Amino acid sequence: MITQRKSESGQAIILIVIGLVALLGFAALAIDGGMVYSDRRNAQNGTDSAALAGALQKGSGQSDATVTLAVQNSLSGNGYDPSQAHILISPYNDVTGHYWLVTVVMTTTTRTSLAQVFFGGEMRNVVTAIARVRLSEQPMPGMAIVAMGNCTSDGGFLIGGQGGGNDGGSTTFNGGMFLNTPGDNGCAIDPPSAGTGINADPDYGIWSVGGDDYAGGGNISPLPVHTGVNGGYAIDDPMADLPEPQCTVDGHKTGGGSSTVYYPGRWNGAQINEGTLMPGIYCISGDVSLAGNSYFTGQEVVLYFRNGGMSFTGNAYLQISAPFGDSPDGQHHCLGNNGDPTASCTYWGIAIFSARNNTSTIDIRGNGTNAVTGMVYALNGTVGARGGGNSENDAVIIGQLIAKNVDLRGGADCKVTYRPDVTHKMPTRISLQR
Repeated sequence: MITQRKSESGQAIILIVIGLVALLGFAALAIDGGMVYSDRRNAQNGTDSAALAGALQKGSGQSDATVTLAVQNSLSGNGYDPSQAHILISPYNDVTGHYWLVTVVMTTTTRTSLAQVFFGGEMRNVVTAIARVRLSEQPMPGMAIVAMGNCTSDGGFLIGGQGGGNDGGSTTFNGGMFLNTPGDNGCAIDPPSAGTGINADPDYGIWSVGGDDYAGGGNISPLPVHTGVNGGYAIDDPMADLPEPQCTVDGHKTGGGSSTVYYPGRWNGAQINEGTLMPGIYCISGDVSLAGNSYFTGQEVVLYFRNGGMSFTGNAYLQISAPFGDSPDGQHHCLGNNGDPTASCTYWGIAIFSARNNTSTIDIRGNGTNAVTGMVYALNGTVGARGGGNSENDAVIIGQLIAKNVDLRGGADCKVTYRPDVTHKMPTRISLQR
């Protein structure tokens, strides 16, 4: 009997074909996938550049048509067809300022070698770039008092008594109050049981990132506090981009008593008593303390407290104004070049700058009228202010107050008038958001 064997010839060819198909798939993935990835990366870079080009135009105050043209020219310059891009220019505002967004969405096509064998149609990339323009304006525009503390984690109050007699108050004119503490335990404001109370200009109100509206609370006006801004999250330092002042020489003085004339530079706080401060930056180490009937005045000055603070007893007071750029009289009232940390022009609109790591108390005392014209900035310090008048024109601070806490001890009555023309103005800031 003869046994016939079945032939297995030709099966290897099938396996080889299947293997070749698989190899072609891997080759397509490696070659064309790499091309798609490379094209996407290049397209993203081109779109980012185009969005920033448009943002630069918007930041300089140009029209939407000019912004659109800048985006299109940037895309063309990088080898892309502007007709493949969708351009959107949109404003948005929040408590930190006013912004423009320049959004560019672009679709590109990648020419492939092998991928079309496995995937029908063209290989496309869709990329998005969003450039954000923060307009040049005051930090926290519209806010006379900005309290940056976090009573939830640090204790204490943002506006209120830090211990002792809590019978003072806080009033703002032409601006509101901002409380940077999260949570809803009502710790941000300690309303005094007597005295002026906490009163914000009703046209601006009181804003808090926390969730407590203080409804039913006494001696706070207006109610309710506007809460939950910024999604309930604390904001960062609105002045973070500004470098701290520097002094390269020691200060000196001439004369004596009320006729003392002080010149800018490095100072020991104990050396500053009554007299007149000449324009410039005063880098102060240690406490400045005035007593009795002594006082000091100064125009176009920046008091930079490297450490230590300032206090007044008796009838002592101060009256100072910040350096200003182009003032209403058309003159330039600051020294040096903007951007130089040794130049007062960099800090125009700032009368008092407490180092960001300085936790000391800055006491501000007037004599029935305003004591400070300009901004008081003490990110991690406490500010107490009293001695102004009762109207917006003679508030103890005319400009803006940014501090960790506002102290109302001992009957302190802190009145602040928000004046954007005499407080610091941040430059236009452009960033790539996506």
